[in-house]
Amino acid sequence: MDKQEFVNIRKKLVKTQKEISTLLGISPRTVESYEQGLRNIPVNSQRLLYFLLFKLNKDKLQEEQLCWQDKVCPLNTREGCVAWLAQEGFYCWFLTGKSCVREKEISKKKSSNCFGCSFFKQQLEAIM
Repeated sequence: MDKQEFVNIRKKLVKTQKEISTLLGISPRTVESYEQGLRNIPVNSQRLLYFLLFKLNKDKLQEEQLCWQDKVCPLNTREGCVAWLAQEGFYCWFLTGKSCVREKEISKKKSSNCFGCSFFKQQLEAIM
């Protein structure tokens, strides 16, 4: 997430810098530094911000999709997935972070950031 996306999401949530800082459990000065590009936005703050965005704008999505259906994950892949275990196929990116077994299979990388996943991007685009 870059500084502009952070600002766009904050505005989409109709929150001030102070309000977002309270929700994220950080100082208003930290939020200001994210928005100015002076600090990188930690993954835990990104995940919480995306979670709020998705949760509060769920009405913009046709229906709750399941990542393992979208990615056509075989059963043996699903069984190694925390999202499958929790039966949370919509907020999979919140649970897995960088541990999506299917993304690793597809990209052939050791770890793959869920914010770059096609399933996540599709949902984000529908909301924004």
